[in-house]
Amino acid sequence: MTNYQRFRKCGGLALLCVLLGTLCKTGCGQIRYSVSEELDKGSFVGNIAKDLGLEPQELAERGVRIVSRGRTQLFALNPRSGSLVTADRIDREELCAQSPQCLVSFNILVEDKLNIFEVEIEIKDLNDNAPDFLTEELEIKISELTVPGTRFPLKTAFDPDVGTNSLLNYQLSPNDYFSLAVKSVTDGAKYPELVLQRALDREEKKVHQLVLTASDGGDPVHSGNLGIQVTVLDANDNPPVFTQPEYRVSVQENLPVGTWLLTVNATDPDEGFNAQVSYVLDKMPGKIAQIFNLNSVTGDLTILKNLDYEDATFYEIKIEAQDGPGLLSRAKILVTVLDVNDNAPEVTITSLTESVPEESTAGREIALINVHDRDSGQNGQVTVFVLGNMPFNLEKSINQYYRLVTTRSLDREQESEYNITLRATDGGSPPLSTDTHITLHVADINDNPPAFTHDSYSAYIAENNPRGASIFSVTAQDPDSIENAHITYALTEDTIQGAPLSTYVSINSDTGILYALHSFDFEQVRDLQVLVTASDSGNPPLSSNVSLSLFVLDQNDNTPEILYPALPTDGSTGVELAPRSAEPGYLVTKVVAVDRDSGQNAWLSYRLLKASDPGLFAVGLHTGEVRTARALLDRDALKQSLVVAVQDHGQPPLSATVTLTVAVADSIPDILTDLGSLKPSVDPDDSGLTLYLVVAVAAVSCVFLAFVIVLLALRLRRWHTSRLFQASGSGLAGVPASQFVGVDGVRAFLQTYSHEVSLTADSRGSHVIFPQPNYADTLISQESCEKSEPLLISQDLLVMKGDPNELQIPEGSDLGTVIALIKVQDQDSEQNGLVTCYVQEEVPFKLESTSKNYYKLVIDGALDREQKAEYNVTIAATDKGKPALSSSTSVTLYIRDVNDNAPVFHQATYVVHVAENNPPGASIAHVSASDPDLGPNGHVSYSIVASDLEPRALSSYVSVNPQSGVVFAQRAFDHEQLRVFELTLQARDHGSPALSSNVSLRVLVGDRNDNAPRVLYPALGPDGSALFDTVPRAAQPGYLVTKVVAVDADSGHNAWLSYHVLQASEPGLFSVGLRTGEVRTARALGDRDAARQRLLVAVRDGGQPPLSATATLLLVFADSLQEALPDLSDRPTPSDPQAELQFYLVVALALISVLFLLAVILAVALHLRRSSSPAAWGCFKPGLSSKSAPGVLPNYSEGTLPYSYNLCVASQSAKTEFNFHNVTLETAPPGDLLGEDPSMNIGTSNEDPQIAYDSSFSHHVSFCRLN
Repeated sequence: MTNYQRFRKCGGLALLCVLLGTLCKTGCGQIRYSVSEELDKGSFVGNIAKDLGLEPQELAERGVRIVSRGRTQLFALNPRSGSLVTADRIDREELCAQSPQCLVSFNILVEDKLNIFEVEIEIKDLNDNAPDFLTEELEIKISELTVPGTRFPLKTAFDPDVGTNSLLNYQLSPNDYFSLAVKSVTDGAKYPELVLQRALDREEKKVHQLVLTASDGGDPVHSGNLGIQVTVLDANDNPPVFTQPEYRVSVQENLPVGTWLLTVNATDPDEGFNAQVSYVLDKMPGKIAQIFNLNSVTGDLTILKNLDYEDATFYEIKIEAQDGPGLLSRAKILVTVLDVNDNAPEVTITSLTESVPEESTAGREIALINVHDRDSGQNGQVTVFVLGNMPFNLEKSINQYYRLVTTRSLDREQESEYNITLRATDGGSPPLSTDTHITLHVADINDNPPAFTHDSYSAYIAENNPRGASIFSVTAQDPDSIENAHITYALTEDTIQGAPLSTYVSINSDTGILYALHSFDFEQVRDLQVLVTASDSGNPPLSSNVSLSLFVLDQNDNTPEILYPALPTDGSTGVELAPRSAEPGYLVTKVVAVDRDSGQNAWLSYRLLKASDPGLFAVGLHTGEVRTARALLDRDALKQSLVVAVQDHGQPPLSATVTLTVAVADSIPDILTDLGSLKPSVDPDDSGLTLYLVVAVAAVSCVFLAFVIVLLALRLRRWHTSRLFQASGSGLAGVPASQFVGVDGVRAFLQTYSHEVSLTADSRGSHVIFPQPNYADTLISQESCEKSEPLLISQDLLVMKGDPNELQIPEGSDLGTVIALIKVQDQDSEQNGLVTCYVQEEVPFKLESTSKNYYKLVIDGALDREQKAEYNVTIAATDKGKPALSSSTSVTLYIRDVNDNAPVFHQATYVVHVAENNPPGASIAHVSASDPDLGPNGHVSYSIVASDLEPRALSSYVSVNPQSGVVFAQRAFDHEQLRVFELTLQARDHGSPALSSNVSLRVLVGDRNDNAPRVLYPALGPDGSALFDTVPRAAQPGYLVTKVVAVDADSGHNAWLSYHVLQASEPGLFSVGLRTGEVRTARALGDRDAARQRLLVAVRDGGQPPLSATATLLLVFADSLQEALPDLSDRPTPSDPQAELQFYLVVALALISVLFLLAVILAVALHLRRSSSPAAWGCFKPGLSSKSAPGVLPNYSEGTLPYSYNLCVASQSAKTEFNFHNVTLETAPPGDLLGEDPSMNIGTSNEDPQIAYDSSFSHHVSFCRLN
């Protein structure tokens, strides 16, 4: 339905309205229609042709069209019917939001007469939207102490419809505790409130579920529900309250995203969680939530999206403040968008404090600042704030003055200096701002105590150390400055074994070095607990403590102490009994000794030093058991004396001796009268048998050896003589000028000479001629013959790029290098045509004149691409006319990179700690180097170039990734085998030539507790059984029975051993020293105590987790060893070593005798064979000529060869003459020179190398007599 109206308030009949509209259409030029929203596209709005007084077909003819103002066209003309129709579906809520009246205006143009008609269409609302709470659930937390009648604001429902179709009322679901109240405000908005009717009891019911229904007044009625969950709390009776019900702010439209607009503040008088206020934007339709952001903690309102003054000039933002339990209050923020601005603010620092102490509290004034903007109005309103996240804030004073104050206390150790930037921004559009910088120094106070680098320290010192020796160094650091950071060290006084700690150790108060004032004894003091105090020099001084555990390491400074056998009170030697019927291996007695040291230093071994009969007794190496080595004979002496040495395993080892007297008898009364007078009986037929056998073997061996030596000497003499005859053959053939024998890549020049000597036996005189030989021995390395030619390297300094105004120059080019040639010209003449050319900028280039109008651009300073990679050089040319005219051109010079920078590691040295038993392939370190060059010149690769490990084993220990510099462990390290090693890593670039740098990487392998203690004493017997120790029955409490000795391959705490009794036959009878391992009696022995006791001792280290080992001790109560023998198990009987020795001596004597006899027979047979053959003597065949035998022996293969003389003696001659002929260079072929040994590597050369002369040849002269 359409209405044509001329007067706004006309409400008459429809017919009258149509008639009045027709009569007035040409008078006022305004046409009004009304249409409902949500009509389909093309729905009829009004007959525009009729209202314009035109026929439908005239619309197109007269050019009737709709003229809009840029808004999306909502309506269109139907040229056939002449009607105005909808161009699309119309949504009134999207178009006009909640405006009471929604009007859409546009113009209709009649082009032929240029008439404009204004059309106004009213969009009527339909009830097409139900009220919506924009959330499905609402949780309200109410304290159980809340007074009935208290109201709680609820979420409002939003209905985009208007009028009666909009939100009408709220209704709450029935319940026993709450009711609903609706609050109406002046603008017609309705706010639902939840009213508490009855007092709540949280113990009775914790949660109440309610449903709030909002319904509109349309037909049909639409409604929306909001689920309300009321949680009853123990206490919270105050909702947050905003400081203002409305906040107003005006902002520039071009403020950057993230700009702070204002801070809202709501307070809650409650405490704790009930007073924690959070801020949220109330959910509203539209784009407000996309433009603004409200910080839920601080209440700061910031911009999320750029503002546009043309889109919107005003925003109404509804906000909520909600405390921890859920009470909330509402407020509004009214944002006005402004524009226009042209003057920046001016900032003046009126007063300034350059430094502030770090203990200053929040609110300390730093500076007084005045801001002023010459603009007026909104553009002259200036806001000033602190940039960045700094502990400062600006507080408004009077007028345009601000105070810069601290927001919290400052900490100089975190930041000693602040560069504060204050930004003053006016209210113009766009806003202009001015930055002012203030430097503030934070003065130090003594607020930090010294801090040690470790929570605790452990140090080790060997006992018997010199007094004053340095033990350890502790270090503490204080982040304060000057006197507040000056640290002094001291020791907390304590007592050790009744003596003050200061008598044992002292500390240097300045360096923290701990010194020993006492020579420690491991057996008296094994560890000290020292408390070190580090104090600064502030006022008042601050200090901190650290615990230092000092462990004393054992040295071998105690000799073994023999417990058994002990000397009788009268000083005589005790007597042990050995029955004559004792078999080999019979246990006679046992030497028991202990060592007050520990570890290896307390590991004892026993050996027999001296005995009356050496082969009669044997001593166990680690048990000290004295046993018979063979069966006792009647001729053995009744009284045997043994000297047993007990030695530890320290370095150097210490020892003690004990003398044992063993009586050979079945009972002691049998020998009491003869112990002092009897001497050992000697049977010559038996005791000397072993001696005679040894002498016989030695004599036969000596005779056999002498025979062999003589035989070898004769054979060697005969062989030497034959070699001389072979070397003296005739037939001196020519030898080439140079011969080379190749040995291991080195060529040795060899030359041999053969001299003929003639002798006449009957000559009275002998004439010997020794001509100067021309011989040489030269070693020439094959590599020394090669020649190196100079290497010519040339490079172009100028490379043209695609643009002729862009040049590339290598960095490091010499000064004066020509870069470009420039020609300048001026078409004027005379003075006006004279041109001067120059470079405008301060650059390392200059212009030099070459000829008329030509200049060359040359390098005038050092070029370094790493400092500046390109230069934009502007060359200006100015003539000398009046007025002067000029022009300029720009040239871009690129500095090309050369490899002039070696890689530089980020650290001078690297130290890493790796725990042992690491997984193979684990990353243990990362080295990094940088190279400022480009491309391959700056591409760095890493490698390992040196190490203190074996070169072959290096690759099995570590490797480095050549690209990343990550060092990997190739194997699991063992602290006991490798505690530290050092690598030299190299970083090399890929330039030409490549540059490199090295860095040291020190790898410290940390110890882990991976080795259990090893018990050295007591050791198990030969059959695997536990050994025994004897304890006198009269032993008093504290009697030292034996000592458990153990070692641990680990170090530090992991090797600190403790000893414990795990199991004992009589628990209270024995005790074990916790650190010494000494087993002592805890009480006196009683008659009821068993004669045989068993102890199980555990040795545990101090590692985490601790490892342990056990040792079993068998203790026998007896005053003598024989008394304890019936209680011991039988031992295996060893064989008789004396009988075996005699057997082996007889076999050796027989074998040597047989070999000697065979050698004599063989020598005689060879001699008889040689004497039966004809003798062949003489050195020359007829003609006095013989061919030389091979003249080079294998032992002359390194370049020095002998030359030999063949001498022939004529017996009938009266004159002996020696002729040593000069030998020409053609003397002997290489086959004669070097012999026929095919293993020799012979090579010839036709070259004539330079020969170095040497006279180190050996002369061999052989004589043969001619009869």
